[in-house]
Amino acid sequence: MSVINLAPLVIKDAVLQIGADQFEKAVSNVTFTPSANAVTWAGIGGNSFTDTSVATWQVSISYVQDWDTAGSLSQYLFANEGATVAGVFRPRSGSGPSFSVNLALTPGAIGGAGNATAEATVTLGLTGKPVIVPGTPVIPTVTGITPTGGGAAGGIQVKITGTKFTGATSVKFASTPATSFMVDSDSVIYAVAPAASIGVKAVTVTNATGISTVTTNYTVI
Repeated sequence: MSVINLAPLVIKDAVLQIGADQFEKAVSNVTFTPSANAVTWAGIGGNSFTDTSVATWQVSISYVQDWDTAGSLSQYLFANEGATVAGVFRPRSGSGPSFSVNLALTPGAIGGAGNATAEATVTLGLTGKPVIVPGTPVIPTVTGITPTGGGAAGGIQVKITGTKFTGATSVKFASTPATSFMVDSDSVIYAVAPAASIGVKAVTVTNATGISTVTTNYTVI
C-alpha cells in the first residue's frame, strides 16, 4: 500500500476559456458538479438491486456583470444562447492540469441591487464530463527586474517579472538567496536583494521543475 502525497488545490491565477476568448478576469467562482441518481429494482421474493446512473455534469460560474465592454462574458452568454462551445478551465495557471469541456450556453441575470457591484451566477450544462489534460511541468523565466541594481548592503525590494512563478521555492541573486521573497502572481515576484559583492548578479527563480535559464541581471554597485 502506497502513502499518497497531498497537493491541496488553491485556485489562483486561473484560466477560463469559453469559445475563443478568456474570461477569468470577470469571474469569481467556477464549480463543476456531477449529479447521479440511484437506480433500484425490487423483486417479489424480497430481493433487490441498487446501482447509480451515469453522472451528468454542469458548471456554475459566478461573474461580475459588464454590459459596456464589447465581448464581455455578460454579452457573450446573452448573444450565444443555445450554442454549444468548447471550454477550458485551468484552476492554477502556473501548474497542474486543465479541464476541457463542451458547454451549453445560457444567459445570466441582468441587473441587481442598487449601489452595489452587480454579479450573476449562471449554470451551464456539459456534453459528457470534463476531460483532464495533465499539466506540463515548466521551469520559470525571468524577463525583467525593477530596479536593475542597488548597493552592496542589499535591502532593496526588487520587482521580478517573468513566467511560471507560482510555487516558486527560491529566488537568488547569483548564488546568494534573496533575503525574502513573495510570489504576487504567476508573473510577478517581489524579492529583497541580499548583501553582495560589487558586480553583475544573475537573478534566478526556482520552482519544483527547475531553475530559470532565461534570466535578467542585477548590478550591485
